[in-house]
Amino acid sequence: MCGIAGIVRFDGGAAAQLGRARAMRGRLRHRGPDGEGELVDPYAVLQHTRLALLDREGGAQPMTTPDGRFSIVYNGEVYNHAELRAELRYPFRTRCDAETVLAAFAAWGPACVRRFNGMFAFFVWDHARRRGFLARDPLGVKPLAYAWDGVELVFASEAHAVAHSLRSRVGADVDAVLEYLIAPCFSGVARSMFAGVDYLQPGHTLEVAVDGVQIQRYFRFEVAQGGEAPAPEAVRAALQRAVGRACVAEAPIGVFLSGGLDSSAVAAFAAAALPDPPPAYTIAFDGMDAFDYAHSTIVVSDDSPFATRAAAASGLPLTRVQAPRAELAADLERIARHNDALPAWEQEVAQDRLARAAAGAVKAVLVGDAADETHFGYHFLLDAAATASPAAILRRFGQVPVRREVLADPLAAFTERYRAWMRPTDSPAARIAGTTSLIVERWLPRLLHNGDVHTMRAGLEARVPFADVELLALAAAVPPATGLAGGVEKARLRAALRGVLPEEIRLRRKSALPKDQGAAAVLQREASRLLADPPALVRMLVDLPALAPLTEPRRTLAEWERAALFRVVCLGHFGHHHGLA
Repeated sequence: MCGIAGIVRFDGGAAAQLGRARAMRGRLRHRGPDGEGELVDPYAVLQHTRLALLDREGGAQPMTTPDGRFSIVYNGEVYNHAELRAELRYPFRTRCDAETVLAAFAAWGPACVRRFNGMFAFFVWDHARRRGFLARDPLGVKPLAYAWDGVELVFASEAHAVAHSLRSRVGADVDAVLEYLIAPCFSGVARSMFAGVDYLQPGHTLEVAVDGVQIQRYFRFEVAQGGEAPAPEAVRAALQRAVGRACVAEAPIGVFLSGGLDSSAVAAFAAAALPDPPPAYTIAFDGMDAFDYAHSTIVVSDDSPFATRAAAASGLPLTRVQAPRAELAADLERIARHNDALPAWEQEVAQDRLARAAAGAVKAVLVGDAADETHFGYHFLLDAAATASPAAILRRFGQVPVRREVLADPLAAFTERYRAWMRPTDSPAARIAGTTSLIVERWLPRLLHNGDVHTMRAGLEARVPFADVELLALAAAVPPATGLAGGVEKARLRAALRGVLPEEIRLRRKSALPKDQGAAAVLQREASRLLADPPALVRMLVDLPALAPLTEPRRTLAEWERAALFRVVCLGHFGHHHGLA
């Protein structure tokens, strides 16, 4: 896994921007601790930082075709690159999938992205035609931010690198920050938190030439509303193949294991695919010694007993990663600095802790992300009200109180924004399919972004078998009636894993990544400090008098109140770190 960046100018002045491009590379060095490189052309300057998992000696980037026409900077893993190589008549010089992607583009042009099975973000420069091509994987596992002002295209793996390279003063995208305060689950996907910096959407490509940019979509996940579902055996076999593909590396691989259905399945298949049992990592917060379950979007449980059982069943060594409450304030500041889309959930503390713990022993981890979103994993899909209006989903997360001068009715404003996905119909299947589309296109990219940010900050690659395109095709063919059969989320996936997992794991009810249940007092203390001298961005947007009572030490916080304090604290740290007004 790597970091990529570049500047394209059609006035022949790109080389003069080398200093800016190198500064972007410096901001991405954590993504590629194993090497770095650059290409300087009058019209394009490309930068790369490398985390080597294949062909450490031969995979340096930027990489150029033997005829000198195409050059690439690439971040990701294309798992079917060996099969693609067999089709390509190309004088390969390395074992890296980056060279396979370059050869595929040289042979097939922009259509090559439809042939890839993996996670990727890359840029190809055509020296002969003076055209550039950006692409991002189908679900958005790998991030890709850019800015285009009609003269210059700037792109990078992380939005802050682009923002700090622009000639204008770094500023906040106020609308994007408001979305974070009101609709955190859908925020930081279409637009970055920085003014003038956008994300290339998952499953999209961007072509840039002297006459402008053209963005096209090449992938869409659409759920079947009826018909015959794939057999459980077919789903199981596809997941096993997906995990096997994700296990290919020339470096140690581990597993993030919660003891839930998804990560446990990945762990079981990884144990079968690898010659040695991969190390597994699970989070342990202070005081989490009992399992507490309730049907909710935000569920808190102790993963430890389930992770221990799943690890033992698959023969994996398990590390319990501690997250001491005494260090939570520092954890909050760190994740707010690292996540350039702003931390959406307190559970990101766990992601950060797991990544830093695993990075000392492995270079990649397999995760269970994307299963809930593509296999009907949320219980609220069975709630007719929740699938009828985005407002019902947003209320589950709570909203930070916003100044009325800024937005009179924030919930209504953002509800309208997402209504296009929700289908006003009496058909439960159509409503669930529409809600699933919203989840896959706006919620899932946010989750995947968070996972990438926190693992890559530790120099660790997160691999997502549930984003495998073969498995996605089967998941999309499962209609809601089958995927939620018997009122059970992920019913078809659970059926597929019968005999693979212990029954208490296979039938375990949905639980989110844990957080420290006793940490509300820390959030209240940190929010109180923030309100004593709020940054300009917080003063401009947040209704501080409405927020202040939540910081009173004796107040018992509701779930949404705790979430609101978390987001305001993170916004304060984020604004200070990036110098945002």
